[in-house]
Amino acid sequence: MFLKSKKKVVAALLSVSATSAFAAGTLSGTNVDSTASLSFSVNGTTSEVTSTNSYKVDNKVDLTVSTVDTQAVTVSPEATNVLLTYKVRNDGNTVQDFILSSLTTSTTVFAAGNAVTDDYDLTNVRVFVDSNGNGIYDEGTDTQTYIDELAPDADVTVFIVADVPADAVNDAVAIYDLQAQVAQGETVGTEGAVIATDNAGQADDAATVQIVFADGAGTTDVQYDGIFSSADAWKIVTADVTVSKNSIVVSDPVNGTTNPKRIPGAVVRYCYIVQNATGGAEATGALITDILNPTVLDLSAATVATYTGTGTCTCDAADADITGENGALGQNPDAQGQVKVDFDTVAGGVTECAYVSATIK
Repeated sequence: MFLKSKKKVVAALLSVSATSAFAAGTLSGTNVDSTASLSFSVNGTTSEVTSTNSYKVDNKVDLTVSTVDTQAVTVSPEATNVLLTYKVRNDGNTVQDFILSSLTTSTTVFAAGNAVTDDYDLTNVRVFVDSNGNGIYDEGTDTQTYIDELAPDADVTVFIVADVPADAVNDAVAIYDLQAQVAQGETVGTEGAVIATDNAGQADDAATVQIVFADGAGTTDVQYDGIFSSADAWKIVTADVTVSKNSIVVSDPVNGTTNPKRIPGAVVRYCYIVQNATGGAEATGALITDILNPTVLDLSAATVATYTGTGTCTCDAADADITGENGALGQNPDAQGQVKVDFDTVAGGVTECAYVSATIK
């Protein structure tokens, strides 16, 4: 009889109320009830006594912020509403609000090969939640500035949005951290109050839902502070374009091509060199306009030609790499001496040249 009674007690102690399990754990506030039953006999009379234990599952606050971009996001001067993209995940066991902030704390970001160092700031910096979950910033739609009622094991996309100043220079880097801090949930459409501290320093209270910070350390925060942060960066990429114009004497009526001079009857070649710095963005619509003096120069046979060689553009007398009229894109000298050379698109790190030759009257 005693052995059977012990088995009943063990079985009773192992029976608890059923709860829903998440990867983040049992939801906070869940009542965990268990009842132990003891059966026994006295002088042939069987009796049973019970003891019930109840407690509430505490609130494990845990969150992560991760950077979606794997390298610095390239932007150009004067661009508006440029984006850095993050994910905020609720790894805790309670529906929570999260307060969002953009910080300029980190000085470096990304692994070797993509690593960049901060040396610049953008303007009009804002933080918005992806309200429709499409992963795209929709101006006028994504207007919420805090995360509302994020369920356990759920995540949401968040954007840091900014504008690029007109004076931004090539290769400038602006690093921003997105910081999320846990806040009270339970009221849809209302930004909850920040949960600044947990109950780690207090004794266990079985009847109360106590708060325990379980988060790790992010880029700008420490472990177990109810905050997590992650860094991302913008890199300015702009066309660093320069143009130079010079001229040489190709030949003259007296010396021919040997040390020719700029005398009447001499052929003078004007050279236009356009260079886009290595690493810069491509320059589009690159158009040179020049005025040659028709009073001094005979422009009747002058044509625009381009350099097709693979080496560095030079202004020399060699004609081997000077081929083809550029009339389709440019404009040969008109009666007023106006010349147009259309280089169209000049990629970063590329140098392009064009030439026009005329005879001194």
